[in-house]
Amino acid sequence: MQGQMQRELSPTRPAAAIAPGTELWRGSWVIFTKHMHKFLRNGQELGGTLAAPLLLAATFGLGMDRLVNPGLIGGLNYLSFITPGIIAFTALSGAINAGMTLLEEKIKGMLKEYMVAPIPRLSILLAATGSGLVKTVVQALLVLLVAILFGARLQTAASGTMAALAILGAFVVASVGFANGMALRSKSIGGYHTILFLMNLPLLFLSSALYPLETMPAWMRIVALLNPTTYAAEGIRGALFGSATLSLWLCLAVLAGFAVVCTGFGLRSFRRLT
Repeated sequence: MQGQMQRELSPTRPAAAIAPGTELWRGSWVIFTKHMHKFLRNGQELGGTLAAPLLLAATFGLGMDRLVNPGLIGGLNYLSFITPGIIAFTALSGAINAGMTLLEEKIKGMLKEYMVAPIPRLSILLAATGSGLVKTVVQALLVLLVAILFGARLQTAASGTMAALAILGAFVVASVGFANGMALRSKSIGGYHTILFLMNLPLLFLSSALYPLETMPAWMRIVALLNPTTYAAEGIRGALFGSATLSLWLCLAVLAGFAVVCTGFGLRSFRRLT
């Protein structure tokens, strides 16, 4: 692996003539493409990540549709209401898999090979974040497509689509940053999965992903408003389906701040390792 990195990143001109920023992006691109090739060859990662969200859409979403009063959820059918929450859940699951890739490379010693390659060490973290972002956004779009086929009804324009992508992107960057940080601090695959999966479901159920803020008990509403998943679900719901309790700008601001904090956590974890 080290030889491959050396060959792909070997400059054709003197090292002093190459801008540091160029080396940063070249190194990030090499590792990014490696992660993406692995993802495309591994159908289990894609299928495993999508299994739970699609099951939620096909069973919970359709099964509860006739039991939920549309007046309580902004006039939407229930599948349309929970689709943004399912997308947020997909982002959380995809972030766990992104961190898992980094953890596997650390355990197998590949991370050390990256570190001795002629690239800035920040390239490693940028590549891990970038590949996690691309993979998770692709999975989220697949979930949205399936939900539309099942009966979710979009109510958006081009600006709404862009807003939804911005909100999803901020949430994914935050989730991947946190997952990468936990992966770099974890010493075993079992410990990593235990911590992340124990957080995954509470983040989903203690948010407005599956039920509106207005119908929650007071204590639960407070917890939901402290939960970034709420802002992801509300923002995507407002952008794509035209019904949300919280404003798009508030959701985007909260998630942007959350992304900065989680990316900082991942960076500090990486510096501890190196």
